[in-house]
Amino acid sequence: MPEVPNSIANGHTAPSCSPPQPTLSEDPSHQLDGDHTRTSQNSQDHLSCPESLVSIDHPSSTSSWQHRTLGRRMRRSLQLPRRSWKGQNSHPRQHRIRQLIRSLDDYPPGYGKLAAIEDCDPNLLIVRRFGWLRNAVLLHHQDELVELEEELERLNDNDFRGDYQKLTSRRRDDAIPEEAKRKELLLEIEGKLAKYDELLLHTREIKSIKRPTRRDQNSLYNLIHSTGSLCESEAVWIHNGDDLAALADKGEHGYSNSWITGFLEDTLKRISRPATDFIFRSKEQRIKSGTVNIGLLSHARFNALLYAVIAVVATLLLLIPVFILYKIESKPGIYMIFVIFVFTLLFAASCSVFTEARRQEVFAATAAYCAVLVVFLGNTQQKLGSS
Repeated sequence: MPEVPNSIANGHTAPSCSPPQPTLSEDPSHQLDGDHTRTSQNSQDHLSCPESLVSIDHPSSTSSWQHRTLGRRMRRSLQLPRRSWKGQNSHPRQHRIRQLIRSLDDYPPGYGKLAAIEDCDPNLLIVRRFGWLRNAVLLHHQDELVELEEELERLNDNDFRGDYQKLTSRRRDDAIPEEAKRKELLLEIEGKLAKYDELLLHTREIKSIKRPTRRDQNSLYNLIHSTGSLCESEAVWIHNGDDLAALADKGEHGYSNSWITGFLEDTLKRISRPATDFIFRSKEQRIKSGTVNIGLLSHARFNALLYAVIAVVATLLLLIPVFILYKIESKPGIYMIFVIFVFTLLFAASCSVFTEARRQEVFAATAAYCAVLVVFLGNTQQKLGSS
């Protein structure tokens, strides 16, 4: 049985080892001083308590309790808000912007409806390039410059016969403003040349724009007449196929290849037109088209299908000849060479039809394809020789 201290046995009360309860001062200005005094007293009481000797070797428990108590007293005295840990100060909820889409039915027949139709599909953005007019204006400016050139040559010849020093000194030529004909002529030539150069560069850029495909031209013609957007006399320009310019960039906004995509689109619509419209037409395009039979399709979705078809064709062009060469490995070598020749031609034709690769790119890809088949043929012949 443990011994009882004499102070307890004699009826005296032992000093309490629990920390005294802090009392808040009514005056916040003296709160910190009182806390410091009570903290000192609490440390002395702990040292006088026998059980508190255990916490001397581990001061972290006492110091952490003192820091927590001091922090609570300071928050109460300063009335600081508690920190939010559950997203009380989070950002407000973000709302999605509602898109405003106008249907073609909202436009009355006229040039406004035609502009809306061309805005629905980039492939329908077709205008005239006016090549003949541009050439006529360019030739007119050219002849004006030729006339000014001849006049400058006559002036130089006259000065050479008279005062030839005007040809060797610009300052002497401009000394008398009333006789400075060469300077006025050069300034006029400079203005004409600026206009000529600007028109020349614009003509070259416009000539580089490709003409629309016959499919897109027919689609725009049918839409103009079905919607009544233009009168007959003002819709004649759509017939000038050689003078039309397709402003859409095929690589960015349109289909990758006009021939194969037209064939694929017609095939899908013959199979099931409602299913084609449901799969390849976006919600925005359905709203835009309205009741107008414009046949809008999503270029991104259609190009994804086109790329899948190209991937399948490329895989078959590689696996089918390998399978055939594996089956006829016991045949004479002339059969294998013929198979490689035929499928190499098919691969080169596929690169030209399904892609927009340049000639050197088609040549390099065909050479790599032929090399793969030749390597497979060599390995097959080597296995046959070893067996």
